[in-house]
Amino acid sequence: MEHDHSGHMHHAMASEAAPAHHHHEDGDGCSSMHAMVFHAGVCQEILFSGWMTTTALELFGSAVAIFLAGILYEGLKYYREALHARATSLRGDSQVNITKNECGANGACGGPALVKYSMMSCSHFVQTLLHVVQSTASYLLMLVFMTYNVWLCVALILGLAVGYFCFGWRKNSVVDVTEHCQ
Repeated sequence: MEHDHSGHMHHAMASEAAPAHHHHEDGDGCSSMHAMVFHAGVCQEILFSGWMTTTALELFGSAVAIFLAGILYEGLKYYREALHARATSLRGDSQVNITKNECGANGACGGPALVKYSMMSCSHFVQTLLHVVQSTASYLLMLVFMTYNVWLCVALILGLAVGYFCFGWRKNSVVDVTEHCQ
């Protein structure tokens, strides 16, 4: 008695040839497929395994949080530029003018003092720390967009737009050289 295994072999080969989608179902009845297509589903894992939406209200709350994160991200970019502009203005090769009022509140001023700006200065450490925060936020927001959830993507875009509207008009430059995900 011989068995024909060609049907089983064909099924195994067909499943190997199909595109690999990671598919799992959790306890809430949410089925998540990590395919790279836009979708408007409610069930969504966002950034971390503990941040999972299973209801429309949870998704809405997450969208509001992402909207606010977009506004704060634009504010952080403006704040870094404003700190740098307030503390320094580049001149020549590595010299920086730092405006200091050396005469006090009542006396006559002699003008701004020329100070060397060093790599080990407090201002540079603050800018480096803020750069790390901005870089991390930029990549996290990019990963939120890569969930391909239409509602989260729209919330992020609107948050960035509102943030730019609130802070962008005060910027000294339209080109943002500190942007990481352009």
